[in-house]
Amino acid sequence: MPALAEIAAAAQRYGFHKTAAIPVAEVDAAFRAFYQEYLARGLAADLKYLSRPERFNPLSILPSARTLLLFFYPYRFRAVEDKLRTTPFKIARYAWQKDYHVSLRAKLTRVLTELALTGRAVTDSAPLFERYWARRAGMGFIGKNGMLIDRASGSYFFIAAALIEEGVETRGDIPLRREARPLTDDFSEICKDCRLCVDSCPTGALFGDGLMQTEKCISYRTIETKAPAAYAHGDKKHRWIFGCDICQQVCPYNKTAASFAQDMFNDEHPVVAQIAAGADLPARVRLKESVFLRRGPAKLRENIAALEP
Repeated sequence: MPALAEIAAAAQRYGFHKTAAIPVAEVDAAFRAFYQEYLARGLAADLKYLSRPERFNPLSILPSARTLLLFFYPYRFRAVEDKLRTTPFKIARYAWQKDYHVSLRAKLTRVLTELALTGRAVTDSAPLFERYWARRAGMGFIGKNGMLIDRASGSYFFIAAALIEEGVETRGDIPLRREARPLTDDFSEICKDCRLCVDSCPTGALFGDGLMQTEKCISYRTIETKAPAAYAHGDKKHRWIFGCDICQQVCPYNKTAASFAQDMFNDEHPVVAQIAAGADLPARVRLKESVFLRRGPAKLRENIAALEP
């Protein structure tokens, strides 16, 4: 049986940090009810994949899995911060990197291979509630903006996961929260009376209870919806054309140096700075290996046009 410390050491060589392991199981009844209410209220907009029932059971991804491994991969780099301060248009920090769906899955697959573990690496590419399981594994708390927040490093990280057939010796590295805890416990623990994320959202998408009105979210409008991104006149000052980080930017836990990733893992895509600068959008082939490829240059042009006076 591999030790969690051994897995964490191998993952760290590829840029992952804060590794956790939790036995594979279905989500608890409290979260299932919470999530089904979210769907029933129509807060997921037209994102139909969010309602697939297999999301409640990780065994739908790998029926033979015994353990779910979870990893943080920071994506906030000082070099990107410098560019964001000067570019006329804003792109979410995670999108400055090469497509994480591909790069992180490849890194995790190498970790599994090195340790001779049998399983499947997933990076936001399978029906898995990554934030829920990371919370249950004791890796952080859910904030009022719905993000998983770690006291030491904030929220600027991907949550990558791997389902493996082996059991893992945790040795008490991270205490599991096996009981179902209401989100209000998290808000009291991590956010207290702070409402900066809720009050700073230009479109009023956040409710302050961990949920949001998806169709109002700038990330949804600039990435997910096929309709042109439309804003009220006063909303245009945000200047985001792909994704949005406002609810993370204002979070006090993201104000510390610990929230920055190591420069050696900066895998910035070469065309992002050009796009943020408002340069002529590249041909589709030049978007290869970027998260923009799925939407293409036409969507980016529409997003820029929506912000014009």
